[in-house]
Amino acid sequence: MHSDEQECFYQVALCRGLRKASERLDLAPSVVRRHIGRLEAELQIKLFDRNSRSMTLTPAGEIYLNYVEGLREGKRLVLEELDALKGLRTGHVRLRSIEGYAAELAAATIGEFRQQYPGITFELAMDGSDEILAAIETGQADIGIALSPRASHGVECAARIAAPLCAVVWPGHPLAGRASVALAELLDYPMALPATDTGVRHLIDAVARIEKLHLAPVLVTSSIAAMQTFVCGHGGVAILLSVSLRQHQAAGQLVGIPLSDPLLGRTTIDVCVLGRRRLAPAVNAYLRHLRAHLDGRAR
Repeated sequence: MHSDEQECFYQVALCRGLRKASERLDLAPSVVRRHIGRLEAELQIKLFDRNSRSMTLTPAGEIYLNYVEGLREGKRLVLEELDALKGLRTGHVRLRSIEGYAAELAAATIGEFRQQYPGITFELAMDGSDEILAAIETGQADIGIALSPRASHGVECAARIAAPLCAVVWPGHPLAGRASVALAELLDYPMALPATDTGVRHLIDAVARIEKLHLAPVLVTSSIAAMQTFVCGHGGVAILLSVSLRQHQAAGQLVGIPLSDPLLGRTTIDVCVLGRRRLAPAVNAYLRHLRAHLDGRAR
């Protein structure tokens, strides 16, 4: 079985169509189609359901995709382990992270790590916590940084920091002197909330449903910086992870007030890996660096 045919199959499976896969492979669509046809003839089974706009995997195609992904991962591990014998000069680490502080953490530690290992490259993508776990489970990511992730078969927590949610106000706000505040009390003020597809918003909405609260934010955004600017401009109150406020609090620009609602006060940021997978040397080395960085912040 030729590697060209497997590569064409893999790219068509990812892209769900010939056109985009052909662009990635820098091959004519007719060439990619022939490779797929030869592969199906050799396996004597249909791998794709075809229509005018897309190609989707059949059940047999899903099985073969798992096989090809295993081959690709095995090859990558072998090459990186061989390179480790040369002193960890090259390697690639695939990261998935939630937006905000976790993404900043990943980007900052990548820069630090590459000062020691300049040959290591990184891929950092933003996603929701459930999608991050799925990427780890399917081998599409090596390390995930997620918000209070659900229990997932095979995925292990390699490091964890407390990251409770808090109400964020400017120093002159009526709530600024409070030791804690409940979500219900924030309804009296203009509110900025994270976008509905974020992990933080899912938690806020869950508490609102339990407590039968009607949330009517005046600003909904996926940008932490936008919410911080909204609050600094005396716009109202926002809800953010406490760890994302350290610089603004130190500068006296914002005040973070712990939320008394239990679900909102127990959130964590978890560094996740697939427990049964043997991590590549570059991934292991970066994971150790990330853990050391988090240990230092916890002290």
